[in-house]
Amino acid sequence: MISHEESKRPGRPGSSRPKVAAGWGHAHDLVNMYLAVALLADNDLDPEEQRTFMRKFGGWMPNVTLEEFEKVWSEVLSLYDSLGSSESRYSLYLQSVLNVLEFMGDNKDKLRGIVRDLVDIAGADKQLLDREITLIKAAAITFGLSADLRVNANTGQVELILRDAN
Repeated sequence: MISHEESKRPGRPGSSRPKVAAGWGHAHDLVNMYLAVALLADNDLDPEEQRTFMRKFGGWMPNVTLEEFEKVWSEVLSLYDSLGSSESRYSLYLQSVLNVLEFMGDNKDKLRGIVRDLVDIAGADKQLLDREITLIKAAAITFGLSADLRVNANTGQVELILRDAN
């Protein structure tokens, strides 16, 4: 597993690992994961997805001020935009998933909470796209979990069944 410190280093020549700014931390990784689920799947950041995103982030990082959040948001969005390809953005997402796993350690309750947040963000616009499912399942698998998702035809809500993978 790549340590958080190693993930901040510039990639080797020929490396596909995106370069992140100095000072990239766990708040950046969390914002990046939430942004990827909200934006990478359909290139559209729905206002309800964004509200859900900010509420979820605040739950994990209550001591981060609005100014600090805006700085983190700007840095993540700038890197996201500079990557230019879905493959590079997905690679950055996966690196953030690994970094969050390292940060949370073996705390399965917190890891389940992150997966639930991703589901809530993905379903905030009352849609569940295949790419969103792929991103959510990739995080769940990395966290040692199994995630089954579906949209309830009656309510339009995304339903999640989350289990330990073992």
